[in-house]
Amino acid sequence: MIESKGLMAVKGFKFAGVALGGQKKNIGAVFSTVEDTIGAAVYTRSDIEAASVTISKKMDELSNKKRSVLINSGTANAFTGKQGVIDAENCILKLSQCLNISSPECYMGSTGVIGKKLNMDLIIESIEHLVPNLDENNAKDFIEATMTTDTRMKQASIRFSIDGKEVNIAACAKGSGMIMPNMATMLGVVISDINISHDLMRKALRDAVEETFNCITVDGDTSTNDSVFFLANGLAGNTKIEKEDDAQYEVFYIHLKILLEHMAKEIVNDGEGITKFITIEVKNTPDREKAKKVALSIANSPLVKTALFGEDLNWGRILMAIGKAMTKMNCNIIDVFINNYPIVKDGEPVIDGEEFVKAKQSLKNRNVEILIDFHQGAESIKVWTCDFSHNYININASYTS
Repeated sequence: MIESKGLMAVKGFKFAGVALGGQKKNIGAVFSTVEDTIGAAVYTRSDIEAASVTISKKMDELSNKKRSVLINSGTANAFTGKQGVIDAENCILKLSQCLNISSPECYMGSTGVIGKKLNMDLIIESIEHLVPNLDENNAKDFIEATMTTDTRMKQASIRFSIDGKEVNIAACAKGSGMIMPNMATMLGVVISDINISHDLMRKALRDAVEETFNCITVDGDTSTNDSVFFLANGLAGNTKIEKEDDAQYEVFYIHLKILLEHMAKEIVNDGEGITKFITIEVKNTPDREKAKKVALSIANSPLVKTALFGEDLNWGRILMAIGKAMTKMNCNIIDVFINNYPIVKDGEPVIDGEEFVKAKQSLKNRNVEILIDFHQGAESIKVWTCDFSHNYININASYTS
């Protein structure tokens, strides 16, 4: 179902990316040519939020119409005081003037080093060059401008039918480290030609993000800048979706979630220093929050992550991580599987001999699956993460130097 057309799959959008005082493109924009485009966003829950988050939230309060997203990389503009907020607002003002739209129709995202202010002379000049370069074929330039430690571009699209009309949703995402979104450094842009009410669009985005981007972790750190922006221009021409119990809303939501899950996994697959892509499933718990707490406890454990990097079947570390989640569930009746090999059954270790050798050998695969069955309810969750390698340390030991 996932297609490789990426952002260019959706008509009515233009893109641009230019270099800000250097060779790498580091400021980009997406723009809808349709006047009545609507927008929604979700943001970091960090107590320290970037100026771009503050300003984008302000724009949300002023209007549901959104026609553009401006993103800069290299400078997070986070913890930069009052001036940082003024600078972000001036960026949006300049963009809106160049596009001949109102300021509340614009979002802004920033990514890079925390505590570093924007070079406003350069960024204002870049916006003036950015707008004339907007073109439906320049999606790659826009995505490149959003990247920091990413090793590759991450974009995809999905296509389906509503009322006999073809509908497209496309997305791009940047993120490789400081990834545990809580709404990594993570920024996402989603665009669609769906015709839908603003309230349902916002609900669909929030719900889909909770089941996808909020279920990944690279290193357990939540960025000051996490944002996912969603613009919809209605060009598909489907009958407007206005009620949650409309069967067409379910069709839309299912496809949105499929696309965002794909993008979330792409971020983990590009995690800093990754050698293992790890899926952790926790099932049959009394509620989803307990399942998520256990899954993230395993996913964020440095001892689990380093063991898997070393292809060491030290399964006691997984049990340790289950216990330290402190959910008060009964851990004496659980089952644990690694790559489908039973490790624990009914609370008793069962892995030994030849099966242990086979299970250990399976850790040489890039993909590792861990399953925990609590047998205490009907709720479940999947979380995606990666290992900690020597290269993760190298990347983050020299990030600002």
